Amino acid sequence: MLTPTRIAIGTALAGAFALGAIVVGFSSAQSDENASHAPKEKVTTSFTEQQEEELNALIRAYILENPDVIIDAVNRFAMEQRLAEEQSARQAAIENLPALLDPATSFVAGKNPEKAKVAIIEMYDYHCTYCKRAAAPVKKLLESDEDVKIVFRELPILKEESDYAAEMALASRAQGKFLDLHFALLDTNGTLSKERVESIARAQKLDVEEMKSAIESEHIPDMVSYNHALASALGIDGTPAFIIAAVDGSYADVLVGFNEDALKAKIKEAKKAAG
Repeated sequence: MLTPTRIAIGTALAGAFALGAIVVGFSSAQSDENASHAPKEKVTTSFTEQQEEELNALIRAYILENPDVIIDAVNRFAMEQRLAEEQSARQAAIENLPALLDPATSFVAGKNPEKAKVAIIEMYDYHCTYCKRAAAPVKKLLESDEDVKIVFRELPILKEESDYAAEMALASRAQGKFLDLHFALLDTNGTLSKERVESIARAQKLDVEEMKSAIESEHIPDMVSYNHALASALGIDGTPAFIIAAVDGSYADVLVGFNEDALKAKIKEAKKAAG
């Protein structure tokens, strides 16, 4: 699989070895604004063929003797790309904040969710190891910080079985058992087959048949699809993902992966922005 860094390296290398050709053609380049209106002509240069070969050889030799030039260019490119993606995700989070906070397609909880100044929208998969590690800190936030509310959004991406687990979790809302089932599923290792999900649900005193009916009657698969669309809009392609936002829209940031210290820092920033 090609990673952004490998693509960047390939692009930088290709660009570096093409530099000679760019320099060669520079002397005859015309304004881009007029290029589309002018008749196409063969590009010529003021260099002789031998000069072009010598120039290309010099550039190639310099690159081979100074490979740090390529590494520096790749690192700078990767940093600029990352910063641009982060800014884009933050902007998308603010633009989509009403949808992200909508309780109709999620589950909202906290000590005092109606008065919370900060919302943490968590996107997760019940088969995700890091989602399971995040469960305890998330639960602690629910119980300890009245300024924060958690918006739980299903994002099943890791296994085919994840879809049914997500649907059943949303279906449990009507019976007032979402958090019980949610944390029980995250506390379970191995593949969550339909049979296992239903067994866990029954252990939480849930009516499984009623949940199955709710999946259809409440159009729960559409809710899950909606979460995928939201994740795509924010550039999220992994779990867990946390959108930390001031409820008034004055602050929003996206954290992909679980880092408790980073999460706490962003919550602090969101509280400061919310006043």
